[in-house]
Amino acid sequence: MRRPTFTLEQLRSFVAVSETEHISRAAVSLFLTQAAVTQQVRHFERAVGLQLLERDGRRVRLTDAGRRMADTCRAALRSVEVVEDSALAMRHLQAGSLELGASPTCATYYVPPYLAEFTRQHPGIKLGMSVEPSADLCRRVLVGTLDCAVIETEPDPQLVVFEMTRDELILVAHRDHPLSRLRRISEDDLAQHLYLGRGPQWSAEKYVRAMLGDAYDRVGVLSLGHPEYVRAALLAGLGFCALPKRAVAGDLTRGEVKRLPVPSVLRPISAVRRSARGGPAQEAFWELVTGARIATSARISADGA
Repeated sequence: MRRPTFTLEQLRSFVAVSETEHISRAAVSLFLTQAAVTQQVRHFERAVGLQLLERDGRRVRLTDAGRRMADTCRAALRSVEVVEDSALAMRHLQAGSLELGASPTCATYYVPPYLAEFTRQHPGIKLGMSVEPSADLCRRVLVGTLDCAVIETEPDPQLVVFEMTRDELILVAHRDHPLSRLRRISEDDLAQHLYLGRGPQWSAEKYVRAMLGDAYDRVGVLSLGHPEYVRAALLAGLGFCALPKRAVAGDLTRGEVKRLPVPSVLRPISAVRRSARGGPAQEAFWELVTGARIATSARISADGA
């Protein structure tokens, strides 16, 4: 195996600077002097033969090469943590760490029960959670900065996938919205009103396109990002939207919103990971997710009925 030309300390210094874009703040986070951090980063740039940072006044910013290298370095540092976790696993997972990712819908409605059970079984494990679009999560799992992720779309084919359940998307509007008075809704009807969406970077939109048909490209759109922002706009009567049935179950029961007569769409909720064996905490979480499939799916179906 070829001996690396850089050190872990250089990696840590570069990652800290890439996350803060500030030498002094990175130095504080690492408990080092600014001079030491500057030297570590320069040695690292010399070792890899790339300019990774550019000065911008009192701050620094990443070059294109620096942005790409930052992800690789985070993955390398995560691999070192896995080695440390493997040693700690000899004490029955009394310590260690687990880096997870989830899309907003999954983080809100599907992941919390697993996290609660995992922390009950392994209270010494330090958990990290990133909430991002599903495509970004898949990329981060592939490069190794996340151990596992729970997503709501078709995963990257290079990843191992376990379908946990199905999420039902339904079309809804405020009870006083004009669409709520219609027994049948055509694409022309939908095109006359404002659609409250997530935005093109979110996987839910491809399922909504299937629900709305040609009307999807004709409606006025207000992109709000997080599903709870969409729900807030829905309750204010701004327009119609597609949301998980679980997200508006209480609103439907109270009569604040109405389900529109448009067929719903089911989308998979899946856990993803790399094919290689991970650290002990990752394997324990994956075993929990895959082993709890039947009971959890039954509970979810009952809640959403």
